Amino acid sequence: MVVLVDIDLEQCRENDKIKEIISKSQLPIKYIKLLLRLSDGIYLNAINYNVLIENQTVNIVLISSKPENKTGFFNTTSLSNIFYKFREMEKENSEIRTKCQVKDQLLHFIININDS
Repeated sequence: MVVLVDIDLEQCRENDKIKEIISKSQLPIKYIKLLLRLSDGIYLNAINYNVLIENQTVNIVLISSKPENKTGFFNTTSLSNIFYKFREMEKENSEIRTKCQVKDQLLHFIININDS
C-alpha cells in the first residue's frame, strides 16, 4: 500500500525541515538516528525527497535528482547509493522491513518498524 505524501518542493530542498519531521516523530531514538543518517545520505546524493511518518511506518518519497528537478528523473549513481543505504539499514536491523514502489514516476520507500 502506498501512502500519498503531499509533495512540498520547497520542503524537499530544505533538509533541515525534513530532519525536524523525523526528530519530532516520537519514534525510539535508535530509529530517529537511523532515519537522520538516511536523510543525510539522500540529501548528499542530491535527491529531492519528502517524508511522512505515521506510527511505526515511515514513507520516504524520492522525487527527482538535482539540479534538473524533473519529477521522475534520477541520477543512477545517486539511486544506487540510496538503495544500498536502505539495504544496509534493513540488514543491520532485523526489526526493519523496507519496500519500494513506483507510483506516478516517484519512488516510494515504505519502512516498517516492528519494535516489539
